[in-house]
Amino acid sequence: MLLYLHVGLNLLVLFSEWTIWLKKSVWGQRMTVLWHHRQQPTSATLSSPYDIRMIAVDLNYTLQWAWSDSQFNDTVNFTAAYAFWNIKDDEGSYKHVCTGSGKHWCDFTPCELYFKASFQIRVRAEAAGKHSNWTHLRFTPDEDVLLGPPSGVNMQGDVEMVILNISKSVMNSLMKLQYEVHYYEQQQPDLKHMKIYNDPYAPLTSLKPCTEYCVQVRVFNKDYNKSSSFTSPQCVSTTGRHVVWLKVLTALCCILLLGAVVYMCCRLRRKISVYQTPNSILGLPLDHPPLLEAHELNCSLILVSAPTPWLESSQLLLQEQDGTSKFKAVSCHGSNGSEQDSGIGSGEKS
Repeated sequence: MLLYLHVGLNLLVLFSEWTIWLKKSVWGQRMTVLWHHRQQPTSATLSSPYDIRMIAVDLNYTLQWAWSDSQFNDTVNFTAAYAFWNIKDDEGSYKHVCTGSGKHWCDFTPCELYFKASFQIRVRAEAAGKHSNWTHLRFTPDEDVLLGPPSGVNMQGDVEMVILNISKSVMNSLMKLQYEVHYYEQQQPDLKHMKIYNDPYAPLTSLKPCTEYCVQVRVFNKDYNKSSSFTSPQCVSTTGRHVVWLKVLTALCCILLLGAVVYMCCRLRRKISVYQTPNSILGLPLDHPPLLEAHELNCSLILVSAPTPWLESSQLLLQEQDGTSKFKAVSCHGSNGSEQDSGIGSGEKS
């Protein structure tokens, strides 16, 4: 028994001496440095990324960070990875998204992260065979994501109304979205009206006719308490019923004016046209006696000299000289020898 104890003590002394010698030797020093190198990262010579954040709008996820080291001249690349939050301590559970990228951002959109899960996001710098410590970020999409505004709003002006067709969001499959519409007259931008719709089809009714309205739209969800920014203003004019009547009245006036012009042209044409003998007369036979037969008349001129009140004294003097008043008459003799009275007399009884 004592022999075994003595042998054990000798072996212990030999092992202690061997250990001291190993630490002092070059090989031992190299093993010690390698051990410490495995236990401690080389981050002492490479700074870690900072100001790390996830820009999440709808289902688009982009990780961004900042990094600077004025004392490091080599090219620096970055590696970003993610894992589910509940297994973040398991190194094998991380999936690399960007490896050796020289950019200060990484697109996580193709990963299609589960919307209602939580993830551990991490990024580190790498250069010249060295790397920094990981910088971590917790990301929960349904809590951290922002809603984006509608990508487009189709507007159509109608009779005293504006019809809106709002583009659907990709978030409709994940949450119930409602549409908040602000509209106002272009001449009165401070007087805004608001309506909420459950569907992307949004008619604005009871508007003023022939008035230009501007519209802005955003989406929101009450359960998640999320809302997007408003779209840029878009404007369109309404139409009115009186515009239709105005068009009809204008058309009637044009028709009446055209008719009046045509009528006046016809009247003017009739006045300047040459009269033509009716066909009923031109078509008579040659041996037909003439409808009107004019008699040849031989007429002689009768000059009548009758007294007038203001020439009474002169007439008396002439009567004394000639013994009677002078007069002439026209007598006409027809071709049949008959005499016709012209109906002109001296005004005195025979």
